[in-house]
Amino acid sequence: KDDLVELYGTSSDKITVLLSGVDSRFRRVTDAGIIGAVRNKYNLPRQPFIFSIGTVQPRKNYARLIAALAQLRRKGHDLALVIAGGKGWLDDEIYASLETHRVADSVRFIGYAADDDLPALYSAAHIVAMPSLYEGFGLPVLEGMACGTPVLTSNVSSLPEVAGSAAIMVDPYSTDAIAAGLEQLAEDQALRDQLIRLGAEHVRAFSWDAAAAKLRQIYASLA
Repeated sequence: KDDLVELYGTSSDKITVLLSGVDSRFRRVTDAGIIGAVRNKYNLPRQPFIFSIGTVQPRKNYARLIAALAQLRRKGHDLALVIAGGKGWLDDEIYASLETHRVADSVRFIGYAADDDLPALYSAAHIVAMPSLYEGFGLPVLEGMACGTPVLTSNVSSLPEVAGSAAIMVDPYSTDAIAAGLEQLAEDQALRDQLIRLGAEHVRAFSWDAAAAKLRQIYASLA
């Protein structure tokens, strides 16, 4: 909404924001057999891993996320990074960062992940990270919360509104800030428990039924 007002000069009172919903299939997967099958299918690392999802492109900020992982590993944190998403564009810097920061063995690009596997991938992760530079919404933030995994995201664009107070928010342009936020989530079990609880409560406000009902109200008001 803010972008439409700023870039196109649209009157604010002509814009209604509809919040996206989270499908009910996104919930914590506790079945060890399902988790094990997904681990084998995508060759997931054995150690705790950070999970990020989205097309491999600069806007997703993967190069800084990889650099932040390298910082944590140098400090002794045995964490890996799993990135799900199809090949995008302008991605040379992202792949080059693996060698620059010497973390090629700790980062897995698993490509496109089947929709049915996503709840298990979110649930198997130690942290869900979405430090994007820009998002129109940011469904992975809510999907991670729905699956009971602590979330780190950016303090820019739509992401603070989506995350509310149920995630760690950081400056996505600062590798140090991303690393510090990830370290908090890796080390502080009380914080993890708090965010899991807050995330479960927060995600209830985002349903497709509610979005549809609001859209119907808008149509009715215009008819």
